[in-house]
Amino acid sequence: MANRIQPVGEARRAVRRRTAALADDLREARLAAGLSQLEIARALGLSNSQIGRIERAEQDRIAVEDVAAFAAAVGLRLSVNLYPVGGRLRDARQLQMIERYQRLTVEGGWRIGLEVPIGTPGDLRAFDLLLTRGPIVIAHEFVSRLRDVQAQIRPLLLKQRDAGIERLVLVVAASHGNRQAVAEAGTVLRESFPLGTKAVLAAIRAGRDPGANGLVLV
Repeated sequence: MANRIQPVGEARRAVRRRTAALADDLREARLAAGLSQLEIARALGLSNSQIGRIERAEQDRIAVEDVAAFAAAVGLRLSVNLYPVGGRLRDARQLQMIERYQRLTVEGGWRIGLEVPIGTPGDLRAFDLLLTRGPIVIAHEFVSRLRDVQAQIRPLLLKQRDAGIERLVLVVAASHGNRQAVAEAGTVLRESFPLGTKAVLAAIRAGRDPGANGLVLV
């Protein structure tokens, strides 16, 4: 399973389109304000030619700070946000974990889906892996390194809630650091993922619902 780089290319193309639209907006706002490129350049500490390139979207790399400052100078405000989506790049360990986990689940007769959208219109989030067998649906999220456990599991549980899926399995790399993080998290993890590795894998290999969320170390 290779890294999925298609979303990166799509993101670059989307940014180029958005940059061109922003450039038009900045130019129109400057003209409406009766300001020259030279006046904007002096206010921003840039050259006149730099302002021209920004307005023509000719710069390969335009600093967000410069765009925000340009916008402020012509009475606009730049808003930038990030949203969780599927299709993210994965490190080598995550890819190995997913491949190994698929091998562990083959005997259960499950249908395996990768990067499966949560199903809510307009929501770009996706589960790393989804196992389905008849009416049973088990979502999986793979984490190669646990850092801030509470911060990491919160969006996963929200994703489970919003998708309306009863079972979520958190698959974590079985490293010394992760085992220590799991132990230190204590009830924070146990309350959300009460089942352990043996119970979850036994159920999945048998092709049945584990009965609760679980944490699997692989």
